[in-house]
Amino acid sequence: MSGGLPAALTELRQQHWPHCPPVAHELREPYRNVWVRFHSLPESKRYAEDESEYAVVLEGYNTVLGEVFAGGDVYVITPVWAAEAEVPPSQSDAVS
Repeated sequence: MSGGLPAALTELRQQHWPHCPPVAHELREPYRNVWVRFHSLPESKRYAEDESEYAVVLEGYNTVLGEVFAGGDVYVITPVWAAEAEVPPSQSDAVS
């Protein structure tokens, strides 16, 4: 991975969402006009408990992503939590 991509993504995020840090639940208030939450399971159930519920969640995510990002680039950013003070390097950091 290019060393410039994380910096470019950070700059892009700052251009589009300058009024709060990249923390999902904090986007709701300053960006209320564009903030949306998708419920993946019936009755707003939060977590899948078996394979059939995981299939429902995956189908819903694929449908939404297909509509929202059809034909466009998609960047998936995942957080890393660590118990120690130093965050371990990600796998992408190791790729040159």
